[in-house]
Amino acid sequence: MRVMIVEDDAAVRTIIVRAVKSCGYETASAADGAEGLRLFGTFQPDIVLTDIQMPNMDGLEMLERIRRKDSDSLVIIISSLDSPQYTLKALRLKANDYLVKPVMHKDIVELLDKYKNILASRTKAREVVGLISRRELTMEVGNQLDLVGKIADRLMLETEQAFLPADRLGIHLGLVEIITNAIEHGNLAITYDEKSEALDAGGNEWRTLIDRRSSDPAFASRRVTIEFTMNRNHCEWLISDEGAGFNFNDIPDPNDPENLLASHGRGIMLSRLQFDEFEYLDKGNRVRLLKKVAAVVAK
Repeated sequence: MRVMIVEDDAAVRTIIVRAVKSCGYETASAADGAEGLRLFGTFQPDIVLTDIQMPNMDGLEMLERIRRKDSDSLVIIISSLDSPQYTLKALRLKANDYLVKPVMHKDIVELLDKYKNILASRTKAREVVGLISRRELTMEVGNQLDLVGKIADRLMLETEQAFLPADRLGIHLGLVEIITNAIEHGNLAITYDEKSEALDAGGNEWRTLIDRRSSDPAFASRRVTIEFTMNRNHCEWLISDEGAGFNFNDIPDPNDPENLLASHGRGIMLSRLQFDEFEYLDKGNRVRLLKKVAAVVAK
């Protein structure tokens, strides 16, 4: 996997490059957006880690120019605590995720591991001849987190020709996030605090927690059900888990920049930005996602 780092602070850039290299990934780095844009064309990275506020060309302009010609590369914004409004703008320009300074080594490693698995399971869109006017699909899956990327990929194959290329990656990542939440926090009843503690402990603590819950008779037989429908107007996914549910009114509003700094609900906020409609049903253990097809959006 190729990772490009764009950061004007030489010390921070060195820290990030070392963290990425420690994972065994190929790296290239640039000191500003203009240099990063040139490097993007030659290096062709899978993932871009970029600061926002830089001389010559800032990260937002670089992101906007990248997205004009490339919708497949993952772009992760590096922001600061005092500029959440720029982070929200970057997400609306099709950035896929963000880190907040000071950037920690473990945060970089965790994020790259997450996206490595998603990229490895993703199928590039295939040409489809003729308009598919309706599709229906129901999937029932167990609590196997290592298969979530493949499940989302299979769902995206059903939507060929429905969405603009610029939107497909975001939708894919949104599905991964919601299915992952259905397994972790729904079926396995892992709280955000338990997950944070396991990840902070490092080593195999997170994997051990997952294995322990998955083998517990109280959770082992639970399933996630995914109901997908597509027509000429929209695609809709209904993702249900067998957990106890939660108070979904507590999830921060993703349209408020200050909420991007919230400790919980980050993944859900990122997912909400990808869909035209996003709502929790019942006790919070069912999520309905809707995205209008490209032809409808263009009208």
